[in-house]
Amino acid sequence: MKKDLLFIVLLCFLSFPFRLSAHHSTNANFTQEIISVDGVIERVRFQNPHASVLIKNTDEQGKETFWLIESGARTTLERQGVSLDILKVGAKVKATGRKGRREFTMYLREIEFEDGTVFIPQPDLN
Repeated sequence: MKKDLLFIVLLCFLSFPFRLSAHHSTNANFTQEIISVDGVIERVRFQNPHASVLIKNTDEQGKETFWLIESGARTTLERQGVSLDILKVGAKVKATGRKGRREFTMYLREIEFEDGTVFIPQPDLN
């Protein structure tokens, strides 16, 4: 009986740290430095835990770089009345936000379209 109880306690103890590391703070992954990237929207993901936009940037030499632009969770954005339906694949945009600690990542503040329209997913955070 004691061996069974010890096994169960050990099993719970070993799995506990993995549950604690399930999510991260935005501040842990993004700096306070504000950057901008021009490009074309390749993909839009409106889901939890973070909505995101993949933007393809092409430099003067023709080199393509893909930027992962994260935003708040889908449920958070929906509660604020925000939808990502305005973000269409193929649209040319300029994304501005907090530079990521990982290369080619950003936390979205706003996206400006070619016609000058500005999309701000979380206005109270800017």
